[in-house]
Amino acid sequence: MQALLLTAPNCFSVTDRPDPSPKPDEALLKVHRAGICATDMSTIKGESPVAIFPMTPGHELIATVEQTPKYSKFAAGDWVTIYPTQGCGTCQACRRGEPNHCPTFRVWGVHRDGGCFAQYMSVPQSQLLAVPASLRNDTGALIEPTAVATHAMRRSRLESGQRVAVIGAGSIGLLTAQAAKAGGASHVTMVDRLPARKAVCDAIGIDHFILAGDNLAVQLSAGIPFDIVYDNVGTGETLAAGVEALRTRGTLVLMAFPHGNEAIVLPYPKVYRKELDVIVSRNYGRQDFDASIALLDKGHIDASRMITGIYPLEKFGDAYSTLKTSPDRNLKLLIAPNG
Repeated sequence: MQALLLTAPNCFSVTDRPDPSPKPDEALLKVHRAGICATDMSTIKGESPVAIFPMTPGHELIATVEQTPKYSKFAAGDWVTIYPTQGCGTCQACRRGEPNHCPTFRVWGVHRDGGCFAQYMSVPQSQLLAVPASLRNDTGALIEPTAVATHAMRRSRLESGQRVAVIGAGSIGLLTAQAAKAGGASHVTMVDRLPARKAVCDAIGIDHFILAGDNLAVQLSAGIPFDIVYDNVGTGETLAAGVEALRTRGTLVLMAFPHGNEAIVLPYPKVYRKELDVIVSRNYGRQDFDASIALLDKGHIDASRMITGIYPLEKFGDAYSTLKTSPDRNLKLLIAPNG
């Protein structure tokens, strides 16, 4: 089969790799669409602390079943996505149903080989998730990134009528904003450093857009304080701005993946005076995929606005270059491994 092979940082090619050989409990999947995310970009650039080499990356996908074990509830031709996180199954986190906190968890295409930038992949049938008819198309590839947003909603305990700010208007930030709207937020402000993001925010019904300048804390705190701030950037500047803009006993949700070991300073005296809740939202649980599928199925996420390009697998290098050089014009680029 054709697959992307990453052999070292910034060293990749689309090449022939052996077809997957499913184990007795595994299903063989034909990948329809695969999304490129920030984690994939960091892995390719050598910035991910968990990447392995060589590897076929990719973990956002919509696929059809080619082959399943006997007595599986899935059959050939079924449309599925996967819950890409697999824990050990025996530790306390796994027994609590939180494999994303298993000390040895692995994610397909992140820190284990066999990701979805390939024509086929095999995964245990226990990782498969059925998708409704409305998502048996390109938009099904957004189930995984939307689950990041629904996990943040669950962690923050968003309530109807609350005022929300989202810092960072990339694909995860925009999905988070839409999930907050769907969850009953009365006002959503989006913050980004790219002016082009305003048009996207306007198109999907975001209430207010702030173009980040030299003093984001002043900009974000200029109006009515927020109940929740979701920070998808995770710098000292954005944390300080979020703390400044929150009401007393508000909630700061940290969503950005940390790259490297550099400490980020949180303005603790103000956090203390305001008695803020500081919450980290890491990855997702399986139930967040159920919530993600429901949001997309009901049309609460404007999926058509999120997908800004589709590339054949052999043009992966072009897609990667486009995301690096033109982030202002691109949100979610998809790869079509099978045309």
